[in-house]
Amino acid sequence: MAANKDLKEFYDSVYKKGEKTHYSKLILGGTITEEKRKILKALSWRGKRVLDVGCGTGELANLIAEAGAKEVIGIDYSSEAINLAKRRYQRVNLSYDCIDVDNLKGTFDVITLAGVLEHIDKPLSLLKKLKQMLRPDGSIIVTCPNWSNPRGYILLALKELFDAKITLADIHYFTPTEFESWATDLEMALEWDTIEHDWGHGSKLITDFKKRLPSVLKDFKDVSPTRIDSFLSWLAVHVPTLERKQKMNGAVGFYHFTLKR
Repeated sequence: MAANKDLKEFYDSVYKKGEKTHYSKLILGGTITEEKRKILKALSWRGKRVLDVGCGTGELANLIAEAGAKEVIGIDYSSEAINLAKRRYQRVNLSYDCIDVDNLKGTFDVITLAGVLEHIDKPLSLLKKLKQMLRPDGSIIVTCPNWSNPRGYILLALKELFDAKITLADIHYFTPTEFESWATDLEMALEWDTIEHDWGHGSKLITDFKKRLPSVLKDFKDVSPTRIDSFLSWLAVHVPTLERKQKMNGAVGFYHFTLKR
């Protein structure tokens, strides 16, 4: 699935420590994120055979199984994640496996990738492989961070101009532009939206930046905590009032590829 092999060690360590201490969305949000709710509402899961690629500790796969899928297979190359998933969720229509998608056989009605594609070395190549695993009328659902918003512009400016480490594991920084291009290459229809607007340009952006910016800027000795606080104060007043909810500027992108008839 990826040559980005360092990720296996990274995520094994995350799951050993506990994912709720790592992911800001789990720290600030509820147990079922808006991202997962959006996926669950995307279609009727009843009777579907589903593959959840990069299933992590298994929550989404379990929710899809609960929604009536005939069979759900969650795969991940973190053994720590798969072990947790197997302990947490047991259903007759649900299974988990520590396996690379390249070694998986079979066909599926729906393939999901929630927060996965941004870590993959060759994302379009993976999508092409997954397309070959779809049954007639099948679809691929992808969610990933979206960077076409104030949050993205700020962090990517720090990355590109100052080589700041803005994420621990992402190797791509997507917007809907990439997905529209991929839909053409894949010869698939695409419906897309963005969600989590408050993370992109609202109060959750400020809360997240209070945690994130000191870490991102820790190697820049001339950026004091006072300067960071001043910047955050400016953002808190101006960004939510200047930005309005638009289709492209949520913090998470949702992409639904379907086979053309």
